[in-house]
This record gives sequence, structure tokens and C-alpha cells, in this order.
Amino acid sequence: MQNKPDPAWQPQPQTAEKPSNLRLGLIGMAACVLMAGAGLHFYGAGKNTSGPAVGAESVTGDDSQRMGLPLNVIAPQNAAQALARSSFSAQQQADILAAVKRRDVRLVAMPVYDATGAGGMITLVCGPWQQSVGLTAKPTTVILPISVSGHVEVIPAAPPGPAGIGSGAITAFGPMPLPVLYKQGDTLALTVIAQ
Repeated sequence: MQNKPDPAWQPQPQTAEKPSNLRLGLIGMAACVLMAGAGLHFYGAGKNTSGPAVGAESVTGDDSQRMGLPLNVIAPQNAAQALARSSFSAQQQADILAAVKRRDVRLVAMPVYDATGAGGMITLVCGPWQQSVGLTAKPTTVILPISVSGHVEVIPAAPPGPAGIGSGAITAFGPMPLPVLYKQGDTLALTVIAQ
């Protein structure tokens, strides 16, 4: 007994599968991401922005080496209450409040914390004002008087020790660990952007 094929059955020609537009779009996006990543890698290769510490000599000349921090602005009507909770002296508070009323400066809140668990104490220098703060795991809010964008230097207030001082700041976008300061003369230069 032989099996004869059904006379109505005929093999159908197969069409070649075309990639969908979604697949082509994903491939294109992946290629763009790879190219952008490679560009950032090679563009940033000559810059040492991820080093463990920024020396004091790099603060004075080159503003391009400053790390930008977007921080939240304190409303002018809340300036007196914010300054009352700060470590500024009564005379400094009066001077800063007068500058806020003249609109020469704005107050921003910069919560700082211990990012490495080593502890330590830092001094934040902002124009003619400076404040020292001890680093703990719980953020301590420091009030900074700045113009729309201001330069802030972070320096160790005491010898950092072998592990260094690793501070962090809570920015408008969330927590951000800062580079570790390893010796007494190190200075971390920041540009604070009031938002």
C-alpha cells in the first residue's frame, strides 16, 4: 500500500521574513547608545575627574574641574528661620539676611552625610562664609548663601586619617557621594546650582 499525496495539497512558497520596524528601531537605538558610550569613554579618558582626591592646586585655576551640585533653594520668606538653625553667628545671620533681602544671594540647603562610614569633620567655604560640620550617617543640613550659582570648597576640618573623609550630599536628584579627601591640604571644589 502506497501513500499517495493528496492531489489538492501543493507546497506553498515561503516568503523571507522581514525584520519589523520595532526590531530595526531597537537595533538603531542600541548602536547609538554604544557610540555615545564610546565617545564619553574616549572623551573623558584625558580627564581625571574620578580620582580619589582633588588637590588644592586644582581649585584655584580651572573651573572645568568643579563638580556641579543642583541644590534646593530656601524661599526668601523662610530665610530667617533657616539661618536661625544654622551655625552662623548672630552678626553673620544678620549680614546674610540683609543680602537675601537685597537679592544679592539666595539660600540653599545642602544636606551632607558620611558616605564611607569613616566619619570625620569637613569645613564648607562659600565666599566669605564658612561652616564646619561633623559627618554622620544621618544627613546634616548646611545652609549656604550663594548667588544663582556659587563656588563651594569642601576641606577637611581635622586630619582625615588613613581611610580619608568621604562625604556625600543630597542633591535635587538624590544622594551623591563626593570624592574622598585623603590629606589635610586637599580641597574639593563644587559648583552649587540653586534650583
